Order: sequence, then structure tokens, then C-alpha cells
Amino acid sequence: MGIDLPTPIGSDVYVDNIFMVFALANRARRYTQGIALPLSVRDVCDVCEHYQSLLPRAWLFELIFMLDDLWLDEYNKKP
Repeated sequence: MGIDLPTPIGSDVYVDNIFMVFALANRARRYTQGIALPLSVRDVCDVCEHYQSLLPRAWLFELIFMLDDLWLDEYNKKP
């Protein structure tokens, strides 16, 4: 058809693992009056008890909490 498709980005097992842990911890997120509360260390540890993390916990916590800050900023924005 004459269309050049972009080359797909290769998957990174570490990045996939971080997003998996975040997504699973996010499912246990608590809310108060419709406002999302930050994830806790316990939320992340609960996921790690059932699913293997490829990174040291200290690194994983830093990355998960950075993602959580970004997620909370978007979720709790006033319309």
C-alpha cells in the first residue's frame, strides 16, 4: 500500500514488571469522598508477596511512588 509503518518499540521486562506491580497495587487503592489516596508501602508489598519483582524493593518503591504521583495528579484534577 506504500505506507511505511513505524518499527514497534521493543518490550523491556523491567519496565513491564514495574507497570504490572503498579497496576495491581492500584486496584487496591483506597478512596475517601471520591478522592484517590496515595498508595502505601503496604499496598506495594502485598503485590510483591504474590508476584515477583525483578528490582530491589527500594528501587521499586521509588518508581511505583513516582508513577503514583503522576496518576494522582491526573485523577484528582478539578474538571
